Formats: sequence, C-alpha cells, structure tokens
Amino acid sequence: MASVSFLPLGAIIQAVKVDGINIVQGFDNPEQYQQHNHPYFGETIGRVANRIKDATITNLNGQSYSLAENNGPNNLHGGNVGWGKKLWTEIECPTAREVPGIEGLTAAKTTAYGLTSKDGDEGFPGTVQATVFYTAGLQKINGRHVTVLAMEYEAELTGGAEETVINMTNHS
Repeated sequence: MASVSFLPLGAIIQAVKVDGINIVQGFDNPEQYQQHNHPYFGETIGRVANRIKDATITNLNGQSYSLAENNGPNNLHGGNVGWGKKLWTEIECPTAREVPGIEGLTAAKTTAYGLTSKDGDEGFPGTVQATVFYTAGLQKINGRHVTVLAMEYEAELTGGAEETVINMTNHS
C-alpha cells in the first residue's frame, strides 16, 4: 500500500508515496510550506475555492460582504490567510470511515482535521466548523490491489447566521 502523510498546517496532503515515489507536489517540511506555498500544494482550500470577483459577495443574507483581496481585485482561495494557511486540529478516528461508492476497502485508516472559521474571517459571514476526512486503503480491482485515498469534507454553519458560502477542495 502507498504511504500517505499529512500536515495540520492547511490540512495538507504532504505525500502519497507509491513504490517509494511521492506522486504529489509539495515540500519536505512545514516551514517550506509556510514560506513558499504560493501554488497551494496539498492545501485544503476554503472558505471558497477559486476566485470571487471584486472580492465582494453581493446579496447574501440581504447584505453585501467585502472580502480580503489577494488576487488583484479578487478574493482567491479564501483570502490572504485562507483555510490552507491555517493550523487545523487533528481529530482522532479510531476506526476507518466507510467511503461512499468505494466497496471492499481493506487496510483502511482515516485521518481527520477540524477548523473553526469565525464570523468575519477574511470577510466571510458566519462561523463555520469545517472537517476534512482522509481515508486511505486498498481496493481490489480486476484482481489487483490498488491504493485509494478518499477525501470527504463537512462544513457546518454555527452561531446563528442564516447562510454563508462554502466551496472546499484540495490542491494536490
């Protein structure tokens, strides 16, 4: 099975090694991610992946919201200190999660990270509790065992806000 490693910084997928070769782009240590990760290697991107034009959310909860500008006049990948730049908390997962759509996963292990994004974080409305689950294991396909790495995202709006925007992804 491939070995998989993660970092709490950005809930980053640091390495997926198949036959000893790392197949994801990234760096050797957390310090390099902090200093040089402008390509967002391995990061969990949020609150919103991609660009928000003019760094403004219009007509959400009957209001407009000015967001952090970090891509010309736009907001990219959650702002200057989006979720991929924040320290996530590892969550203990004593058993592997079942992954929808993946049958017969063996030797599976789940690693999870959580993050609380407060109301106003990078200009976004509402407090959000975000969780990412990484489940790695083996699946038998056409008689061969193949390595599977599944990513699942959860985001819960807390604290009484009516709505917010969420569009999470990973940059591996």
